[in-house]
This record gives sequence, structure tokens and C-alpha cells, in this order.
Amino acid sequence: MGFYATLRDEREHSEDLQACIREVVERLETATDPKSPGMLLGRIQSGKTRAFLGVIALAFDRGYDIAIVLTKGTKTLASQTVKRIGRDFRTFIEDDEMVLFDIMSAPDPLTRAEQRRKIVIVAKKQVNNLDRIQELFETKYPDWKEKSVLLVDDEADMASVRFSRKSGETDIDQGAIANRMDRLRGSVTRMSFLQVTATPYALYLQPENFEGATNAREVFYPKRPVFTVLLPTHPAYVGGDDYFGGHGPDDPRYYLHVEVDADEQDALRAADGRVIREDRLWTSANVRMLRRSLMTFLLAVAIRRHQQESQHQRKQKYAMVIHNDTQRLAHKWQRDTVENLLKMFEQAAGSGDARLRDLFEVAYADLSQSIKADGGHVPPADNAFEDVKTLILDGELNVQRVNTDVPQEPLLDADTAELRLRTKANLYIGGSILDRGITVPNLIAFYYGRNPRRMQADTVLQHSRMYGARPKADLAVTRFYTSAAVYARLQQINALENALREAFENGAHKDGVVFIQSDPSGGVVPCAPSKISLSDVVAVRPGSVLTPNGFDTIAQTQLTKHIRKLDALVPQDAIGIGEFVDISLNDAIAIVDAIEPTLAWTDRQDFDWDAMRGLMRYWAEKADGQVKFLAEVGRRLNRAKSNDRSGLSILGSEEFRNIVRDTSRDGPALVLLKQDGGTDLEWKAGPFWWPMLASPTRVNPCVFASKVAA
Repeated sequence: MGFYATLRDEREHSEDLQACIREVVERLETATDPKSPGMLLGRIQSGKTRAFLGVIALAFDRGYDIAIVLTKGTKTLASQTVKRIGRDFRTFIEDDEMVLFDIMSAPDPLTRAEQRRKIVIVAKKQVNNLDRIQELFETKYPDWKEKSVLLVDDEADMASVRFSRKSGETDIDQGAIANRMDRLRGSVTRMSFLQVTATPYALYLQPENFEGATNAREVFYPKRPVFTVLLPTHPAYVGGDDYFGGHGPDDPRYYLHVEVDADEQDALRAADGRVIREDRLWTSANVRMLRRSLMTFLLAVAIRRHQQESQHQRKQKYAMVIHNDTQRLAHKWQRDTVENLLKMFEQAAGSGDARLRDLFEVAYADLSQSIKADGGHVPPADNAFEDVKTLILDGELNVQRVNTDVPQEPLLDADTAELRLRTKANLYIGGSILDRGITVPNLIAFYYGRNPRRMQADTVLQHSRMYGARPKADLAVTRFYTSAAVYARLQQINALENALREAFENGAHKDGVVFIQSDPSGGVVPCAPSKISLSDVVAVRPGSVLTPNGFDTIAQTQLTKHIRKLDALVPQDAIGIGEFVDISLNDAIAIVDAIEPTLAWTDRQDFDWDAMRGLMRYWAEKADGQVKFLAEVGRRLNRAKSNDRSGLSILGSEEFRNIVRDTSRDGPALVLLKQDGGTDLEWKAGPFWWPMLASPTRVNPCVFASKVAA
């Protein structure tokens, strides 16, 4: 059998995965410009390595001689990649059909026999490493320039694309790594270039070529993919739609998010014994959710192991991650705080302190809801509590930092290079090293506090270590701890990812994705290849709803004046009739303008009103300047239940949702829901109008930027 047939059978590739691998290789072979890259686009932790190894194997069958795999610039990820390739290609290596090495430990020299084999070279994306690869082709083995080479850029949006202008100069240059990659691409006669990533925004936003860039130092090789192949998603995959999909209470995913006060996450950013006092760990609001998350994690481990034992399954070890900051001093503070909490738990478990049982009861009530929604078994509370105490007293919660202060190799499993689960419950505290590539097995708790002023989708998506193939029973005990503001921004990023992927699945854009952006004159132009800031970007899909969340009303005296004006603008014959009427774009804009000052934000959340107006203009221009309009009154939504960013639960009944999501609607729809408001529903005042913009149900997915990028 050939390379791929052997790998396919050993690794049990599905039909979908086989088709994906074949398509990638065929597209690479037939690409009109061999120097132009192709894209293998997969979701976070969806098996991209498995797929590109299949591509390498099939490429070898099709006559390719050498494969170069570039990884993110960490020794850990490079080591993980080498071990993974060595494991999957073990048969070929042992049968002397293939040579595999990290460029840092290349055999010197390769024998003539080794050079006749298929060769796989792994290198982290670092200047000296790329120079070493170049030296192989230029000096040591110059005949390699005539061989067929496959260059695989794993995490291709990381380090491979970077443009800058030095202070005082007008010329644009690209980074040293990108320069070295271009040099390599230009020195081999027959090279195919495959980009692999889950976060391709920077790549798709590149121009198709740089020949017209008169202010560039040189002509750069194209970075934008000429084709994209989607990696099929595993049926057991857990991703953004599970965490941010707006599920109901009869679904275990409804319970995934647990809100953390932003002040608590700020308290964990810098060591301060006044903010988190050791003598007040049981009562301090600054560790309230951290305290609860640790107990819930321990209980989740106990429950899953109990379930596995009762079903005669192998009992698993589990992991929790705290990713609150990138700063190493913050990691030390978080570790010290966690260890102090664990000492407190241990003392309470040994002395029978009732406060431990009280904390357990909160965690037990929480997990019971999601397990029952999943149809799973919840052990009796007394039994579960004893199991949790045993985990605590036996020291089964192991706390480890994962950052540059700590050697990485001892943390990794020798065979898989994944983080090694040493005890039944394992807690990892870290920052950037946890972003890309490193796999955290059996992750069921994620405490996340990264909240920069501007979030970038590609960066933040790579933080999502909780994504990946997961057993459904694990998902039922999984919890994601973050603030309401961060959660809302992550929902927006998930919408961006979905809009991008759906564009390819539906064939809306043949070889790329259209990003639209308003210019200062009010028109719409293609988005420039610049860094996207999520505060300026809104992703929309057919039939999706754009609506403000996380707000409160302004004070009653001011609100009354605005509502009086608004009531005069709202067409009275459109209220409560259960069907759309047409209004002019100008009237719709006037209504939105009048609503904007009635809503206020107290947290770090906000709403892009310019995006709502801009998108309404964009779609209305394609629908004869008309906007569909629908209004309902007498709504009584409690403020605590108002954070569904998808808007589905806010719309109300299934019947009303179906009206809004009518698949025959071409134009945009402005939906107004008049809420009674008032303090009895936890609003500052009322009544008030809640606006929703529903995208046309027959429109291409797009990403809309309401402001010109700086």
C-alpha cells in the first residue's frame, strides 16, 4: 500500500476527511501559480494536524519528495509536532521509507540512502531555523532545489504575515520570518505551499498580490490563499456554538457559562494582600467565583469518575485551566491564591468545617441542573461530598504554572507532548503558552479573564483550549468562568468565525471572503488588509439578529421625554399585528437614532450603533430603500435574562421568532419590543423600546466594520 492508504487505515480516517485530504492535494497540484498558497481551514482543536499529515502522506504518493512543516515559534509545539508525526509515520520510518527530523537536530550529513527516502523536516518559525533550512537547499544538498517540495505552514497567521514601516521611512517591509519564507519559496523550482489555521483573518485580508505596492521595499510573495478547503468537523466536536449558541434550560450547554465579576478577575492580576486577604478567603468577594470554580471542578471530577465506574469504563483524569493574564508575576499570584484556597479546603475537610459543605452544595446544585438536562446520573449528595473530600485530603488536585518561568518538557506527556495529567484533578495556570497548539486533555473547567481594550478574533479564538472533541457527559459537567463583558465579546468573535465558515460552505465567495467597511463618505468599500479590532467589526449571517445587550435604561425623568418622542415615530398601525410593514430607510434610521440615548452601559460592554445603522443602509439599498418593520408592546423581560446576544430568547415565542426568521425576506427588518421595564424587573426605569436588526434571510454572510481601520 502507499503512504496514505497505510496512514488512512491505521488512523481510521472518515470518508469526509479522506475527501478533504484528496481535495487539498489535487488543488495544490493544479493551482495556477505554484507560489500561491492554499488554505486548509479547520476549527480550533478540530484535528488540523491529523489532516495535514494525511495531506503529506498523499502528496508523497503523488510524487512529492520533501515536506517542510513550520510550527509556531515555541520549542514545545515543535516537539509536539515531531512526536505526532513520528507516531503517525512510525511504520514508514521503521521501514526506511521516510526520514523525519527537527531542523535543530538534523542528521549531518544525510547519507545518500537517506536522501533517496521521503523527507519530513519540522522547524519552529524562527529566523535561524529558516536559515538552516535554506542552507540545506543552497549549500548542503543543492540538487534538492529540483525536487518537489510541500511547505506546510501550521498556524499560518502566526508570525508568517507581518508588515511594518520604520519610523521616518515611507517604505513598507515585512518581518524577518516572512522574508525568510519568501526566500525559501523562491529558491525551489517545484514548491506547493499549504497554510493551515483556524484563524485566517489576517491572511484573507491580504491583497491577492503585492505587485502594485509602490511603497514596498520589494515584491512580496502572495500571502492570501488562492483556494480554501474546509476541514470537516468531528461529530463529537465542542466549539463556539456550544458555548455561545443561546441554548435553553433543557440543554446542558445552557449552564456552561458562569459569570465572574470583573472586579474579581482584576484582583487576580497583581499581588495585593489587601485585596485578597488570607484570613478572609471563605468570605472575600474577590475570590468568590474562583472559590466556587475550584469546588465545582473537584465535584465534576468526582461525578465523572463515579459515572465511569458504574458503567465499567476506565476512570479518567481531568484538567482545569486558569488563563487570566499573560504576565508571569500574575501567574505566581494566582497560583499562591489557589494554593491558599486548597489549604483552606483541606483544613475544612479534616475538621468538618460546615463552610466546605455549604460551598459544595452550591456546586452540587449547579452541576445537577446540567447533568439532569443531559439525562445523566447524579450520585447522592452525601456520597459525592465524601468523594470530593477524598480528592482534597489525598492531594489529588495538582496545581502547575505553564509559562516561560517553568521548564516545559517535564509538563508534557512523553508520547503525545500534550500536557500530562499527573493526578485525578489537574489545574494549569498560564498565559500565552497555553494559546496555540498545546493540547489540554479532558479539560472541563476554564477560568478566563483576558480582557484587553480591543480583542482580536484570531488571538482570542486560539485561547479557546476548551474546544475540541469531547464526550457529551464531560460537557454536562464543564464550566466556563468569565465576566459578562468578555462573554459578550466572545459571542461576537464566534459570530465572526461562523460568518467566515458559512461563506465557504455556501459558496458565497468563490476563492475569498468579502469584508465590507464603510468609508467616511458613507459608501461601502472592501476592507483594507489591516489589523481588525473587534470593537469595530460586526459579523452577520442570513437571518441573524443584531441587538444591544448588557445595558440598563437611563433615569426615569430623562427616559420619559425620549419615549414620548419615540412613540410618535413608531407607526402605530404596525404594533401588535404580527407581520411586517414597510417603512423608509430614513424613518428606520430616525427610530434607531431616538432609541440610542435611552440605553446605557455600566460595564465594559457597549453596542455599535453605527454598525446597526450602516448595515441597515447596506441591505436597504439592495431592497429598494425599504426596511421591514415590526413592533410589539407589553413585554416583561427581566434584566437578568437579557444577555442572550443571539436575540432568540429575547424575541420570545417560537411563533414570533419564525416571523422574524421568515426565509422569504430579502430586506433588513427592524424589530421593536416595548418592555415594561421598572425596578420590579431589575431595570432602572421603564417603559423602553428594545431594538433588533434582523439581517435578510437571503443574504451572503459578511463581516461589517463600521469605522475605517486606523
